[in-house]
Amino acid sequence: MVLLCILIVVTIALLFPKNTYRVFHYKINDITSSSIIAPFDFPILKSDRELETDRLEALKQVPFFFKQDKNIAEQQIRLLNKFISDIDKLRTLKNKYDESRKTTERRENSGSVLLDSTAYFGTLKTFYSQYKIDRNSLIEKIFIAGTESELPPGGSGTIFPALKKIIGDLYSLQILDVPKTDILSGKIALRNNGEELFIPVEQVLTLEEAWTRAKQSLQQRFGMDQINLLSASYDIIVNFLKPNLISLSDVTDSRQKEAIAKVPISKGVVLENEKIVDANTKITPEIFQKLTSLSKERAKQVNLQKPWRINLPLLGDPLIFLGQIIFIGIIFSFFWAFLYVYRPEAISNPKLLILIGITFVIQTLCAALFVEHLEISEYAIPVTLAAMTMTILFDSRIALVGTGTLCLILGAQIGGNVNFVINSLFVSTLAIYSVRQLRKRSQVFQSLIFIVLGYGVSIVVTESLRFATLAEVLDKLLYATTNGVLAPFLTYGIIGFLETIFGITTDLSLLELADFNHPLLKLLSREATGTFTHCVTVGNLAEAAADTIGANALLARVGSYYHDIGKVTKPEYFIENQAFDYNRHDKLTPNLSAIIIINHVKEGIRLANEYKLPQAILDFIPSHHGTTRVEYFYNKALEQAEDTAEVNESDFRYPGPKPRTRETGIVMICETIEAVCRTLDKPSISNIEKVIDSMIAKRLKEGQFDECPLTLADLTKIKGNLKEGTGILPILKGIHHLRVEYPGQENGLPETKNDATESD
Repeated sequence: MVLLCILIVVTIALLFPKNTYRVFHYKINDITSSSIIAPFDFPILKSDRELETDRLEALKQVPFFFKQDKNIAEQQIRLLNKFISDIDKLRTLKNKYDESRKTTERRENSGSVLLDSTAYFGTLKTFYSQYKIDRNSLIEKIFIAGTESELPPGGSGTIFPALKKIIGDLYSLQILDVPKTDILSGKIALRNNGEELFIPVEQVLTLEEAWTRAKQSLQQRFGMDQINLLSASYDIIVNFLKPNLISLSDVTDSRQKEAIAKVPISKGVVLENEKIVDANTKITPEIFQKLTSLSKERAKQVNLQKPWRINLPLLGDPLIFLGQIIFIGIIFSFFWAFLYVYRPEAISNPKLLILIGITFVIQTLCAALFVEHLEISEYAIPVTLAAMTMTILFDSRIALVGTGTLCLILGAQIGGNVNFVINSLFVSTLAIYSVRQLRKRSQVFQSLIFIVLGYGVSIVVTESLRFATLAEVLDKLLYATTNGVLAPFLTYGIIGFLETIFGITTDLSLLELADFNHPLLKLLSREATGTFTHCVTVGNLAEAAADTIGANALLARVGSYYHDIGKVTKPEYFIENQAFDYNRHDKLTPNLSAIIIINHVKEGIRLANEYKLPQAILDFIPSHHGTTRVEYFYNKALEQAEDTAEVNESDFRYPGPKPRTRETGIVMICETIEAVCRTLDKPSISNIEKVIDSMIAKRLKEGQFDECPLTLADLTKIKGNLKEGTGILPILKGIHHLRVEYPGQENGLPETKNDATESD
């Protein structure tokens, strides 16, 4: 568990700002509490934005370097000439083939057709593969297979020279091999024999611009009427036009790095003893930059940047990163100590600890993304989402301490923003309050009102104290309101997912299980009506008892509904489901009766698994009897045995385990008391009190609460008080319709009916 906590702390530290040396924790528009005097001379560093702007301007002054390759133009013209020659050859072969076909049709020389066909189609196949031209393209249709009517006057002898001239003219204008958008400078530099010739970017062409000019030239020469001819000619130009200005990226990069290195990182100097800012003065961007520069200079002077120090890509400065880990660990230790003392089950369960860690990491990730990278308001961080999620998944105490710890960590992460910490704590407390006891799903959305109003009040007050402008207040309110509106919906959306992944049963799930239309409860009410009534009564008692001691009342009530579901398989063997004149146990041996009675626990576990009840509810089934004995049949076995030593006590004892939570302990008490009170001949207040006292004392003596966190004070509160209306006593009074006891009423121990079997 310690290693898991360390992993959480280290992960959070990775999301903290890297290499930040801050002496003053003021932000822009904060009001200074005292004047600040420069302790030594230091340069005023430019802000990141200013430095980036200056470096960009420096880059714009560096021309991009290119090399003119004259061989490209000559090579492409040479290839174009060969292409034209091949076109003429194909056209000749095509005409010869056509003549052969006409001769064959007149039934003259048919053998020449095969030869001419082979020559033509073989040469055409080679032509396609050599020039990467699609089959059945317009180039073949117009220049090879086309008729003279599809060509301009003069035929191909007019077109091809025009294409050569167009390509030659374009090469004389120079064609770049990179887009102009990649060139920051207004000029390019041509390197030729060690000399550099500077040319405006507007005077050279990109390949796309060259194609556009070629199309315009074709339209001017041949008009717009012959669309196919223009398209075929344009395809030829596109195929043979290549850039002749080759980028020298290594030279350009080198010159750019030199230009960036020459840009000064400072924009002035603050002298020793010069006043940087007066007391009660608003921090402007200029003053803030001076304070930042002073912090960095002080860090430099205390040798934080010695040669043995390294700047790692993910960790930044190792010494600062180590300090961040220790700092976060100190804050996180508050929460860990609380869990260790008051919620040890969360510490001992790796899944729950991982869930807490994920919650903290997601929040710090949002802080790093929103505040550091996107530079938007810190109130975009969904702290209330974490608060409500921890409340619903755990409880309000864990949520309150956890959110307080989280707010301190986030405040440190974004630069010690005290107002953010105070406002987030206040609003998170309201959010926790709104969902602390979920009894209906609409409560999740009612929290929206609490969050939005809480943010509105706290932000207006805290920002007014620092004299923030209206625009700044409205900006924070916008993000806070958006946060408050989205947080409840996101909470509602992720709760079900987290329940499934981490095996947690929330109040939302318990509300669903408390519905009497649940298939298992409907089965119990139909097959074992008496047991169902018993379970509902125990649920009412357990809820009142849990409320009194601050336990989970909803869990206690729902656990009570399902604790006896195993009786549904053989309901007639339990007294609450039996007729008054017949008892099936009368014909059974005590051992067999005990087996049937005890077996309802195993059957209950089987049904719980079959109906996929959560573990939190399943725990009530084996623990509501703990390791107690089935006293009635044990005593009956002793009476019938010739030798009492032959009676094996373990045959009459429930397998357990004993109750391990306050809620399961409460159900054990309430279940036993309800069953005994139902058998009272005279259910008076004093008799019921004696039953409560005697049953609690009996379970204590048996050691059934040894593993349960219930205290003696809790047991006293569970019994309750009629005047205060607390505990189970007022509930039992209402169930049995008790009257006021008159003087002389019998004060002895309560008498119970002589039942043939226990209710359990």
